[in-house]
Amino acid sequence: MDRDDLLTLGSQLLSRFGEPATSPKGTALMDGVVRFRDALVAVADQNGDGRLSPQEYRACMTGAFITSPDGFDASFRPPAEAVCSLLDTDGHGAVDEQEFQAWQEVFRTPPADRAAAFRKLDADGNGTLSVDELLGAIRQYYVGLETDAAGNWLYSPVA
Repeated sequence: MDRDDLLTLGSQLLSRFGEPATSPKGTALMDGVVRFRDALVAVADQNGDGRLSPQEYRACMTGAFITSPDGFDASFRPPAEAVCSLLDTDGHGAVDEQEFQAWQEVFRTPPADRAAAFRKLDADGNGTLSVDELLGAIRQYYVGLETDAAGNWLYSPVA
């Protein structure tokens, strides 16, 4: 994984939601992506090439997000907030199912899994996802040990 991989993903999200990269939402998203990527590289780029090999990536996920007490929130909260802001196209302060499903298109989540994923991630059952619900799901997906955790549905069910 290199810088361009994450910038491409950020650009795809902006394009899907018709948001210019220079808008406040676009700038927040791209800044969050860059800060996230920089945090990963700072912890794990052992050979200094600016890219993360699969081995370096696995090591950094453990070092930066599991054993570091504040590492997860420091690295994931800014991009999670930026993603929620981008997805919240109606401005009501949370992500509804339609907005979530549009996001999942970018990640190529199978359409059949999107509705089920949303229901599992909506921890309080109110029909929307808050930043905290999304961040909790991201935490479960990346560093959780529970095989039946709702976060394992974030990008389609993890078997």
